[in-house]
Amino acid sequence: MQQLVLFEAVGETAVPAAVAFARVVPRDDSTLFHRFLVLPGVTGVTDATGPWDTPGRTRTVHLSDGSRFREHLDVYEPPTHPDAPGRFDYTVTDYTKTLAHLVSDAEAHWRFEPAGPSGEGSRIRWTYGFRPLPGRRFVVAHLIGPIWRAYMRRSMAVCVAAAHGTDGYQPPARRPRADAPDSSGPRPTA
Repeated sequence: MQQLVLFEAVGETAVPAAVAFARVVPRDDSTLFHRFLVLPGVTGVTDATGPWDTPGRTRTVHLSDGSRFREHLDVYEPPTHPDAPGRFDYTVTDYTKTLAHLVSDAEAHWRFEPAGPSGEGSRIRWTYGFRPLPGRRFVVAHLIGPIWRAYMRRSMAVCVAAAHGTDGYQPPARRPRADAPDSSGPRPTA
């Protein structure tokens, strides 16, 4: 089995790890991972087997160039108290289009660690490793790698802004259940 080609991005926040985790991890990926140079952005997720908070869950991630891949959540451990670390790990398979010709799979590891003298801040560490197909290691490490590294840094800056709550993101409003009674009161008639 081929060794992973690893890349890493680190961001520092002024909020505790628990707050950073709670604000970044459940976000819609299309608000965090945007198109950059030749790399497509995330446009949506389908086929999710449930919320992205339980090991064993899977989903299909769609990209702006029409490609997609499958993610499998391996570890989900939110911080248990304000100064505790948190992490989530997932594997990526079933790449389509260009990446299908370069890599077999990937592993992603996210760490949310307390930082600062009393843990009032946090450090977000994102490690992503592509497993190149035989004969593709140079292309992945030296041609895709520099662009991917810049993409990760740019995406990390968006994650840090999300952790701070300064990116202007508003979660989608929850829709009332179809079987829930209407409690909005009488509606005017025309």
